[in-house]
Order: sequence, then C-alpha cells, then structure tokens
Amino acid sequence: MDSNKNTAKYDDSVKELVLTRLETLPSGAMISIGSGQKLTKEELIQSVREGSDTGQKIIEIEMSFLQGLKEGVLYGGTSADN
Repeated sequence: MDSNKNTAKYDDSVKELVLTRLETLPSGAMISIGSGQKLTKEELIQSVREGSDTGQKIIEIEMSFLQGLKEGVLYGGTSADN
C-alpha cells in the first residue's frame, strides 16, 4: 500500500499540470506500473491527488517526459534554450 511520506515533493502547479495531462487520457485507459500493477485513468488521477508513492512516481515520469520534450530528446530536435 502507498504511504504519504512524499506528499510535499512537488508543488501544486506541477501536480495540476500532471493532473491535466492525465485527464486527456482516453476513458478506459490502463497504465502498467512496476511489477504488473495496472491502474485505470481514474486510479492514476486519484494517486496523484492523494500524493501517494504511486502518484509521486507518475509525477516523476510525466516531468521526465516533459523535460525530454523540452530538450528535444524524444523527437531528435534541439533544446529550446539554445
């Protein structure tokens, strides 16, 4: 079971950004995390809102993805900071 020890790791604006991105998932979407744990869109959103360990991991994954977009890693582009 997830604990809430990491609740303050990300500020509310980051959490809201991730929640907004998760809301765009199709209803019925399932995401597999770790050792076969499958979560629905609603469970992902709830985990992020609660700040559980799973929610924190989802935020980390989303922020890593967005950082990759910014740096052009995912599409072979160049950084917007250049």
